[in-house]
Amino acid sequence: MRAPALGLFACLLAVPVFAQAQIGVEELVGRGIEVNPELRAARTEVDAARGRLLQAGFRPNPMLDLNGSKNVAGPDNMQMIGISWPLDLGGRKDARVAVAARELAVSQARVADRERQLAAEIRMKAGELFAAKRNLQITDNLLTINRDAQRLVSRRVREGAAPALDESLLLVEITRLEAQRAGQAGRVEALRLGLARLIGLPPASPPEVSGDLELVQAPPDRESALTLALERRPDLRMATLEENLARARVDKERAEGRFDASLVAQYQRQETGFDLMGMNGAGNFKPIMDVFHMVTFGVSITLPVRHQNQGNVAAALADVEGARQRREATDLLVRQEVISAYAQHDAIAQATGIYAKQVLTGARGNFDVVRQSYQLGRVGLLDVIAEQRRLIELEMGYTEVLKQQWDAVVDLQRAIGTTR
Repeated sequence: MRAPALGLFACLLAVPVFAQAQIGVEELVGRGIEVNPELRAARTEVDAARGRLLQAGFRPNPMLDLNGSKNVAGPDNMQMIGISWPLDLGGRKDARVAVAARELAVSQARVADRERQLAAEIRMKAGELFAAKRNLQITDNLLTINRDAQRLVSRRVREGAAPALDESLLLVEITRLEAQRAGQAGRVEALRLGLARLIGLPPASPPEVSGDLELVQAPPDRESALTLALERRPDLRMATLEENLARARVDKERAEGRFDASLVAQYQRQETGFDLMGMNGAGNFKPIMDVFHMVTFGVSITLPVRHQNQGNVAAALADVEGARQRREATDLLVRQEVISAYAQHDAIAQATGIYAKQVLTGARGNFDVVRQSYQLGRVGLLDVIAEQRRLIELEMGYTEVLKQQWDAVVDLQRAIGTTR
């Protein structure tokens, strides 16, 4: 009566079964990109850059001057009102707008690169969860089969067909598996909580994720992947935009070093006279006093005589060179990451095939031989348990190989620049 239970055990190990979940990995990625708190905070930088772009398009405000004066020793007084209207010459406005527009583009590229990194982080965490769930399922299968076997062995012990030691050995093995399962269940829950944080869910409602480590997407060929990476990678686009931004800042500093002018208009009312009395046309005496109204127009010109902003221009040119070198370094990094990711993926894919077709097949065959030998009374239950432990170790080793294959695909997606 042992054979059916042990045969079922081998079958369950070969084909793990997972509970139906509700959220797929790509749905998790989309939700994380939409509501991740850190990413939402990063998007406020884009809103701030839009505000700076709006502000850069405005001309300087005019200035209104109001003043007056009074002769403390006499009746003389004067009031003046003036307005100064900056013309913002020398291409200053266009230079400001160009810098602000490029700052906005850099901010958007920075957010896109954070989205790329977050998508890979979520996929990696999902792979860890699938690996932990697979190991937990294997342990659950073992517990189920060993508990079934315990009932059979207990009955055989009572009937005198098996030694009492077999029952004790099996009970120890079941207890060990229960302790192992408790740790695995805790890891599954911890990984679900980690995913909840990444996608902005409260800890009280971690996601139930659907998927399988063996269901990985086939990557594109190397040449297509490299072309996609050079087109898609937001960090490379950001490096190019930062170089353009540095050049725009050079133009802005040069514009600030050119002449500028402001239109000036003033109205002045002056009341003045002498401490003497005069006679008017009617023959009456009156103070010698009169009011004068004067209007002044002019232009105030900033003359770039002492400097033409050469220091800031030189600093901006140095920034251009630094940005160019960073862009070239990023271009090289993208190419290296794609090549490295493919090398890792190909090696892991080969290892996965060897593990699945040779290692596990042989291990499962060995376990069947030991099991049949136990049925024939040639080996003891301890030998079956030892072979079972070797098999479970290999099964979990296969889980790790599958996880490495999953990680290699995620690394490829990250290197290519795949977000959704």
